[in-house]
Amino acid sequence: MVVTPNIEWRAVEQLVFGGAVGPQLLTQPVSLVVIIIGLMVTSGVVSGYVALFAWQRRSMPGAIGLGVLALASGWWSSGYLLELIVADVTLKLTLADLQWVGVLVAPIAWFFFAFSYAGRDRFTARPSLCVLSVLPVIGLVAVWTNSLHHLMWTSVTVVPAVGRAITILQMEWGPLYWVVLGYSYLLWLAGAVVILRTALDMPDIYRLQATTLVLGTLMPVLGNFATTLLELYGAAIDMTPAAFTFAGLACTVAISRYELLESRPVPRWVARERVVETMADAVVVTDTKWRVTDVNRAAARVLNDTADELKGRPVGDVIDEFSPDQRDTDQVTVRLGSSQRYFELRTSAFCDHHGRDIGHALVFRDVTDRRLNLQQLEVMNRVLRHNLRTEANLLEGYANLVLDDIDGGEFDDARDHAKTLQDHAKTLVNISQKARKLGATRGNDGNGDVQLHPAAVQIRAAADAVRTDFTCANVRLVELPDRDVVCAPTLEPIVRELVENGVQHNGSSTPVVSVTAGWEDDELVIRIEDNGPGINASELAAIDAHGETQLRHASGLGLWLVKWGVDQLGGTVVFHRREEGGTEVVLRIQAVRSE
Repeated sequence: MVVTPNIEWRAVEQLVFGGAVGPQLLTQPVSLVVIIIGLMVTSGVVSGYVALFAWQRRSMPGAIGLGVLALASGWWSSGYLLELIVADVTLKLTLADLQWVGVLVAPIAWFFFAFSYAGRDRFTARPSLCVLSVLPVIGLVAVWTNSLHHLMWTSVTVVPAVGRAITILQMEWGPLYWVVLGYSYLLWLAGAVVILRTALDMPDIYRLQATTLVLGTLMPVLGNFATTLLELYGAAIDMTPAAFTFAGLACTVAISRYELLESRPVPRWVARERVVETMADAVVVTDTKWRVTDVNRAAARVLNDTADELKGRPVGDVIDEFSPDQRDTDQVTVRLGSSQRYFELRTSAFCDHHGRDIGHALVFRDVTDRRLNLQQLEVMNRVLRHNLRTEANLLEGYANLVLDDIDGGEFDDARDHAKTLQDHAKTLVNISQKARKLGATRGNDGNGDVQLHPAAVQIRAAADAVRTDFTCANVRLVELPDRDVVCAPTLEPIVRELVENGVQHNGSSTPVVSVTAGWEDDELVIRIEDNGPGINASELAAIDAHGETQLRHASGLGLWLVKWGVDQLGGTVVFHRREEGGTEVVLRIQAVRSE
């Protein structure tokens, strides 16, 4: 509600012009008033240009804040210009109340722009802006309801100036006004400080941007401060709207010459924080007592816990195989779900400005893929060096025997030796096929979208393939999972390799292999049992040791293909010797249920 005071012009003139200060404050030369009004008009035009420019680049950080600041300052300047030249008292007071929208929005918009410009986005999020806007909203409500409480101003008087060419509203401010004024100054100051701090270690173009912006926006604050001091002696023209002209011109210079809103400065602390947080390596920060104080996103994912849950815990409790005596480049194993990952460790201490140790940084680089590649190269080297050479020598030897038998007329012996020769040729073909599968496994790095297939369909296809290759085998599918259980297509060659291994290395006339699969504890569990002699312990030793040596290696590629395929699926494989004879293989695979 707007209160229209009862104005006695004669009393006002006697009060103002009869005093010692009044003539000095209200009888400014007409030319000065024209300049002030001209600056207000210019402020409105420049503010419109800046607002339009910011709107066109509204996707850039800080553009919205700058645009709102330009609109608020233009609203304030235009409203005050109309207030000065309007003669109707009721309309003058209404215009004064409307200006408060710009008065209260401008500091918040400046704060929003400055902190967005400086990369401090957490202060420009919606919750932060809501908190910052509480007092300005209270102030705006108080302006429109002032007649009920007089917290913003206690009285208002219309005072003529410059030979009554314009009239000025003289306010006796209330307590809430001073609170709002101080809060606005704090917002302007905070924005200026954060921009200057950001520009200190930036390239020259950003320093020029920051200097221009801060100097320009400082002018309205100084104009408002000067007006506040003058009002202590009586009525005075508010110089804030006119001073917004310099702020608008400063923004225009920053836009046209220093590429404002074309690129965003990246403060050093923002760059470091973002690099550490988004880097692929897991980073764990501890204090001098080796308690976790911070982790990056990769570390939280690897350790399968949230940062808040990890903080404060001894690093030895977080990483089982780590100790403070761990040396650089030592490899440590961290369990990730039901599988294992391998990491190369770098440990470094960091100090304060006085050279005193304040903590440690542990950087874990995932070398699982590199380790897998080395394993595969070791195995392929063994296959080329040992298996292929052995089979080639056997082929050559049996081929010579066949020729000798033919020359000697011993055709039955030649036929037997040729049959053996054929068996070894099939072995070479089998090695070649498995090597091709190994190449496919190495080429599949797990990136990109993988089409999931029903696990039951893949298991059935693997069993059918073995039945086709080994007609004498009895492959039983005891139980299969529901069709909604799906996983990557790597499952089929894994099951086929295990079933084929149980048949191929079985000395009985009718090898029996049973496959049982089901959904247990959110995992696909597959049990494959055979009635053969069991897998040689030396074969499993190389697999369990995660590598081969000259004295410890598997005889072929099959078990390695199973091991690497299971690792790709994020699962585990365990081999058990059955009491009644044969081997039981238990696969636990990460699968999902399709909707």
